[in-house]
Amino acid sequence: MTENCAYSHGAKGKHYKYGTVGKAWPEVEVKLGEENEILVKHDGMMKGYFKDPETTKNVFTPDGFLKTGDQGSIDSNGFLTLTGRLKDQFKTDKGKFISPAAIEMKLISNLDIEQVCVVGSGVPQPIVLVTLSTAGKAKSKDEIIQTLSLSLEQLNPTLESFERLEKVVIMKQEWTIENGLMTPTLKVKRNEVEKIHLPMYPKWYKNDSTVIWE
Repeated sequence: MTENCAYSHGAKGKHYKYGTVGKAWPEVEVKLGEENEILVKHDGMMKGYFKDPETTKNVFTPDGFLKTGDQGSIDSNGFLTLTGRLKDQFKTDKGKFISPAAIEMKLISNLDIEQVCVVGSGVPQPIVLVTLSTAGKAKSKDEIIQTLSLSLEQLNPTLESFERLEKVVIMKQEWTIENGLMTPTLKVKRNEVEKIHLPMYPKWYKNDSTVIWE
């Protein structure tokens, strides 16, 4: 973040741990706030947004920590793991909040998947929207059903019960910068995807199949 002068965490020599972003750099204070939001504080941070005191007030805690908007966990040795973004959270019909980023990272290991977006507002359990990779498009429907169903079978037991994915929905159209569903840094615009597909979630959820084509 430019707000903290891109100074927060990293690996220090031989002190690293795969899957984490490392430990806090010297003079950086870090703690977790509400909903495990990562809060940082050091002398290199910005003083505030230019001529925008209201936004400045909202981005800092009363004791001067910067609210990063990222969620994470810190282990007993001080290694920080990123687990998602607060703004990406959604709530299912069961009233449970889901942080989709970590689930999406596990799903993308399936080489038949090109893009993935875990959603679930308005349905009891989350579902996942995917686009197929070139390898996936070359396979038959039966092969895709098999490989995507297997991914769910392997992933779901590792998740909390309220996080477990009920359906995989294969999108007709890829998400691109041109159609407004991806940022210039190639991140899926979750809100834009939701605007298009949210009305279909209940119908997809009630479908008898685990893998569904849009």
